[in-house]
Amino acid sequence: MKKVKLIVSYDGTRFGGWQRQKEGKPTVQGEIEKALQKILKNDEIRICGSGRTDSGVHAYAQVAHCWAPDHVDTVPLVRGLNGLMPKDISVRSAMIVDNDFHAIASSEMKTYQYKIYNSPIPFALNAKYMLWVRKPLCLDLLNKMSKNFVGTHDFKSFMTAGSPVPSTTRTIFRAEWVKGSDSELSFFVSGNGFLKQMVRNLVGTLLHLHNKGLGESELLEILAAKDRRKAHVSAPAHGLYLMEVKYPEDISKSLKTLN
Repeated sequence: MKKVKLIVSYDGTRFGGWQRQKEGKPTVQGEIEKALQKILKNDEIRICGSGRTDSGVHAYAQVAHCWAPDHVDTVPLVRGLNGLMPKDISVRSAMIVDNDFHAIASSEMKTYQYKIYNSPIPFALNAKYMLWVRKPLCLDLLNKMSKNFVGTHDFKSFMTAGSPVPSTTRTIFRAEWVKGSDSELSFFVSGNGFLKQMVRNLVGTLLHLHNKGLGESELLEILAAKDRRKAHVSAPAHGLYLMEVKYPEDISKSLKTLN
């Protein structure tokens, strides 16, 4: 058996998230596994993603790994998978990697982007891919609050219940709002890991505090409380994108590409 690393992009609009489910909406993991099983003629193949993106969340570069039969290195896997994929999933690369590689455990940093269309008038073509915010947003205020996330903190106030974890402490390397073209604003956040719906909860709380004319002191109280009830509603899923997952070069480098 050989370890295969996949990099995948997807439009999460119609999926019930990344993780395979027995019933309900199709999932990204489920679609990829079906295609892998067909190409490699092995019904036991399962993939492990770097994170379980929620229903409606998108990805530019989700990373996954699986064990595959030895003959995988004779298969044009990228072309084969994309030939079987629905149009809203694209396999960007496939490669054989070191056996020690693990999509979750080997990860050093993840980066997410949350997109907002900030305009008094909505733009229909962005409706599935950005959160429309009618009132003007002040980037200086948002960045002043967001800088308090950088560093190592207990983010329990920003974790949605449902996925028990050994620790709610995470290290954030970047938390920054950036103005894009036209009326687009983006929140970029990079960290060594994220709790369930943490990014959406950060964005939702920041927007609430902004709209109420509140600021750093209120945000710090929420962070210190370690109580989800003190924070505010999650931002909708459709504005969130998994942008990048970084790994140590020595175990993530390609031993052979499978174009």
